[in-house]
Amino acid sequence: MIPIPNLVRRGVAAPFCLLLAAASPGAVSSQSVPVDGPSVRVGSGVYEIVVHHETGDVFASTIGRSGMDEGRIYRLDGQTLAVTGIIPTPGYRPFGLGIREESGTLYATDTAEGAVLVLDIAEMAMVKAITNPDDGNGHLREVVADESTGMVYVSSYNENGMIWVIDDASRSLVNTYQGVGNGTSGMVLDGANNRLYAANMAGFDVTEIDLATGEYVRRFESGGERPTNLELDAERGRLWSANQASNDATVIDLATGELLGSVSVGDQGLGIRYNPANDLMYVTARRSGIVTAVDAASMQIVTWMQTGSHPNTVAVNRETGLAYVTNKSRSAGRDQPPVMDPNGDTVTLLRR
Repeated sequence: MIPIPNLVRRGVAAPFCLLLAAASPGAVSSQSVPVDGPSVRVGSGVYEIVVHHETGDVFASTIGRSGMDEGRIYRLDGQTLAVTGIIPTPGYRPFGLGIREESGTLYATDTAEGAVLVLDIAEMAMVKAITNPDDGNGHLREVVADESTGMVYVSSYNENGMIWVIDDASRSLVNTYQGVGNGTSGMVLDGANNRLYAANMAGFDVTEIDLATGEYVRRFESGGERPTNLELDAERGRLWSANQASNDATVIDLATGELLGSVSVGDQGLGIRYNPANDLMYVTARRSGIVTAVDAASMQIVTWMQTGSHPNTVAVNRETGLAYVTNKSRSAGRDQPPVMDPNGDTVTLLRR
């Protein structure tokens, strides 16, 4: 294990910070437009989605109903969203989802059990579950795989923050980064510069890790409240953060750490992905029920799209330019029977 020293938080200068397209969630929803792509229902308790760029397949994790052993990974056709296969996860509920395409391996986080599930795509079967004795209080969230090195990074949300490092070749835990930050959540990899950026949701900041040395390079403000997921615009050297509590997406200049802008995206900004085919950044607003498409260059909103009850996560196929969204179902509340929600537990294809 590599213990990480405490960092001095760097103040963020924002001489030209902009508040772009400020709008209330109600105003955002009223200006949204329908989506012209298909939407299909998958299982129960849909959560995250990933794309296999070579095959075009889409994989969606579902946790099933509470108290039921219904955890599944669904494989969907990337063009039609037809279900082409199901991987059961007996005894586990897959939330976060990542993929290492070179080996054909999926990695899913069971947040409640504190386990990382390893799933073989060719066999369409779960291979094993990885646990970490040094992370008994962890709340596992996101998975990021480095195709070039074969390392897989898993974030663990707790007061100090932790990232697990799994070797894809051996499919085993080989390292941990500790003291990442308060409430480590979403991550994004900058493979060209061998950097990993991690959002610390409760700390309102982002930690930059040099993967070559294992050292923390910087910790800088996210510019928003409860930063949850990150995305990289590598060509412009910008880091984007989707922020749940401030209902926006913020844009940071990676060279300086300065806040470049803030885009109001609707109530509870959550998932975020960049589409290089049309230079759009897609941001889900879970409580508003919309996906906001933002021009990555100007940081101006292009449109809002209605995809389902609670848009959660986004994935983009870099080869085809197609984008996909998972939509969670409405909840009747704790210990209440489930509600019938035709617009929930769905995956939607974005053609825009």
